[in-house]
Amino acid sequence: MTDIDTQADIGFSYHDGELHVAIPLTGQVSQMWFDRYEALARAKDMQAMVHGKPDGPAWLYVTVPAKASGSEVEAMLDTARALIAEADAVDRAPASSAAPEAVAREWWTRQRT
Repeated sequence: MTDIDTQADIGFSYHDGELHVAIPLTGQVSQMWFDRYEALARAKDMQAMVHGKPDGPAWLYVTVPAKASGSEVEAMLDTARALIAEADAVDRAPASSAAPEAVAREWWTRQRT
């Protein structure tokens, strides 16, 4: 299970008037996990991305408007952490009755007849 690495320090940088918070993650995450996390962040209208090597240590970068209030910053960081669990949950979710590729192949077969 992926989570933030509370034993390491977070990092900060400013770009174009926005604060970028770099949060270290524990464990190794795959490229699929990176993509899933970033899709979840976009769905929540958050600017967050994961950097690192697939199957290696990774960092979560959350963009915070410099004018955000303290409670807004905390809410954004809490949401970013919650999305980690959501990205992990997909791996633990039961598989659907038909894999998406199988459904697409069946659909294609029907189109050809």
